Amino acid sequence: MAICRGFVVAGVLVLAAAGPGFAYTGPSKSTSGGSDGDGGLSAGVQYAYPSGKQTGPGSKPMASSNVTWSPPPCWIGPVGDPKTFKANILKQVANTNVPGQANYALEAMNELQKHYEEGYTWDGGGDGYKDFNLDKQGKGQFWGPIPNKAMGNDPRTMDCNGTLPFWVDNGKMPPAGTPNVISVDMLSQLAYARTRVPGVTVVTSPAQTQTVNLPTWVHLTQNYSPVRVRAYVDLGGGAQLWAETQAVPQPVEIDPGEKDATRYPASGLCPVAADGTVGAAYNGNPKATPPCGMTYRRSTVGASPYPLRVTVNWKVSWTGSGGAGGDLPDGRVTNDPVPQVTVREIQAVNR
Repeated sequence: MAICRGFVVAGVLVLAAAGPGFAYTGPSKSTSGGSDGDGGLSAGVQYAYPSGKQTGPGSKPMASSNVTWSPPPCWIGPVGDPKTFKANILKQVANTNVPGQANYALEAMNELQKHYEEGYTWDGGGDGYKDFNLDKQGKGQFWGPIPNKAMGNDPRTMDCNGTLPFWVDNGKMPPAGTPNVISVDMLSQLAYARTRVPGVTVVTSPAQTQTVNLPTWVHLTQNYSPVRVRAYVDLGGGAQLWAETQAVPQPVEIDPGEKDATRYPASGLCPVAADGTVGAAYNGNPKATPPCGMTYRRSTVGASPYPLRVTVNWKVSWTGSGGAGGDLPDGRVTNDPVPQVTVREIQAVNR
């Protein structure tokens, strides 16, 4: 008879109904040499950075232009070969066997262990396994629910916990119709969420107080070029499921904070040059028009300074296994903190 309870093992809610549920809590896998080596990856999904990993102190994650967008909270993916999977299950069983633990929790974990070790099964629960399939070491992996660790304690990360880990031969995907199985679409979203781009540091000329009716030159200290991130799953036997995103910088939005200001260009969208630069420092010619900037028409005397907001937008697309691909929501990064610009009325200025 199946146990119908819920309990926590190693900080993960394990559900039991027609057999206990499961969530992977074993060690994460990472790679090196152009890939993510921080050791904090979700199990089964690895990340590579073909354009170079953005690790500088000024790099930032992109904010999605679609405020309702979020990456998958969980998925069904590889959780370990037989040896790794056995060690993880036995560790969870041991962590449950502590003084004061409820009997139903102990029973459920005992049944879970027997399911993979002795072929134990529940009514309608499918076949069990013998000794964690150790005789198939190197021939496949167990697949099971994996929470998106980047989402912390979000309860949606447990939405996949109703699926018990099951065996999948190398190079293959789980049977059609299995819910929440990792897909190229999911991998593209995980790669998007993993993308970091240069931040936004604004420099103006003049550097401090601006002057009514004189141009303010603007440039950014960062260089912007396409950023690529690949998320992939090792299916065994040399096969991979993968998706790679590419974020391409778009013209940079300049908002002077004053509605009557003249913008350069008139659209308020400063182009990203071929070398990745945006704007330019003052060139010494008082008659020149800045490639990026504005001319304030009203002073801030007796009023609050103008907030100068600068936003770098990123167009994001992806490609993946089997020729899959498409677009993802645009990304954006805005300067923070926002400079407060003071504008004076006098006409003479030394730059």
